[in-house]
Amino acid sequence: MAAPSHDSARRSALWRWAVALCCWVLFIWGHSLIQGPQSALESGMVVALVRPLFEALGVTDVDLVTLIVRKGAHFSEYAVLGVLSWGLLSARLRERGRAPFPIAYLVALVPVCDECLQLFVPGRSGQLTDVMIDLAGICFGALLAAAVSALPRRRV
Repeated sequence: MAAPSHDSARRSALWRWAVALCCWVLFIWGHSLIQGPQSALESGMVVALVRPLFEALGVTDVDLVTLIVRKGAHFSEYAVLGVLSWGLLSARLRERGRAPFPIAYLVALVPVCDECLQLFVPGRSGQLTDVMIDLAGICFGALLAAAVSALPRRRV
């Protein structure tokens, strides 16, 4: 059996990144469909886990810890989206040889759609500040992926 061509491997990488990115967007949007009380319960469980760490740092206000946990969740889930976006953009650039700007614009719309979706979920709200945190997460994840990809590779 012949080895797959270089173009086939590039196309395969492009599809893997695209599928991973789409699945992650569905995960994000699926999480946004969780109603307010259940979302608060999930955040409360995380707060209970990290509260001793915050208390060791001198932060005892539970509302502040909850805010940090909830906004940290936004930032981190969108940082993953940034990493996946960078992977897809890089794979597309390698396959097609041109800058894939439309994908970047579509990815930037994900948090806007996410917050709009939450407007229709009982107990949830769409917030512009969350869109800004999400966009910052995307940028951080993409920059992190770019930095890691720029590191010299060690041959084993």
